Amino acid sequence: MNRRLFLALFSLLVAPAVCGLLPGCRKNKPDLPPERARTGARAAYAHTRKILSYGPRPTESAALRNTRAYITDQLEQHGWTVTPQPFTRRVAPLGKQLRFINLIARFGATTEDQIDGLLGAHIDSKFYPGRRFAGADDAASAVGVILELARQLRNEPEKASRIELVFFDGEEAFGQNISPSDGLYGSKHYAQHWRTAARSPSFGIILDMVGHKDLKIRYPSDTPSFLEDALLDAARKTSSLERFTRSLNPIMDDHVALNNAGIPTIDIIGDFSQFGWWHTEADNLRRISRDSLEITLAVTSEMLSTLLRK
Repeated sequence: MNRRLFLALFSLLVAPAVCGLLPGCRKNKPDLPPERARTGARAAYAHTRKILSYGPRPTESAALRNTRAYITDQLEQHGWTVTPQPFTRRVAPLGKQLRFINLIARFGATTEDQIDGLLGAHIDSKFYPGRRFAGADDAASAVGVILELARQLRNEPEKASRIELVFFDGEEAFGQNISPSDGLYGSKHYAQHWRTAARSPSFGIILDMVGHKDLKIRYPSDTPSFLEDALLDAARKTSSLERFTRSLNPIMDDHVALNNAGIPTIDIIGDFSQFGWWHTEADNLRRISRDSLEITLAVTSEMLSTLLRK
């Protein structure tokens, strides 16, 4: 073997291994984190983590009160006006009345007749006696995304003033599953107002279970067509189309009451039927991915831009 060929082979095979042992040798090739650490995703993740730090959040719990206080503080810092919406309902599986409190937020001095779109998520976690159910993806992650979007929207006041943010209490059923008589308490109460309003928003977007690793979203089969188009167009623009699939069936979630009230609404929800960790203690912070939060942030932001141009 001639000397020139030997040196070429050495540089290809041996030098990289030796370089790895020398301090400073790799300074121009830093190790990259496994997830994109973008500012928006980091902020949404921090909000999710903070909410989880309060503990399980069933209706009337101290943790849910702390969550509402945190949401209110974060929104007010960025120019949003937050209004509690309290109400009581009898919860049949518990055999008693509970007090629920939704939160409604508008940017600055926005009035109802300026609202063109709704963006919402539920803030409660499912009530499991004797279990510590965190509800990280279901749905602290969605709240984290909305709080970060609210921060970003302060830089676009015209757009922000056309959106109402709503955080629902009592989405989760107190029995095993959501049914016509159990669950969706907050969205049903909230939707009642729009049934009698002089003017209703032209669209709604509900986020639920949008931060888990290997993000998979399966939106309901009865999604209004223009909202499906807006979602898929946004997914294409953000190179995440493979993450979003239409369900074969309708889904019972907070969008139902809004659609019934005449507000076309899409439910951007994780495919919970395929998640072995759904409604288990495994739905914790380890389940959450900054990459997935970044995808949801980008897609929702793009949807809002498109829908508010119409």
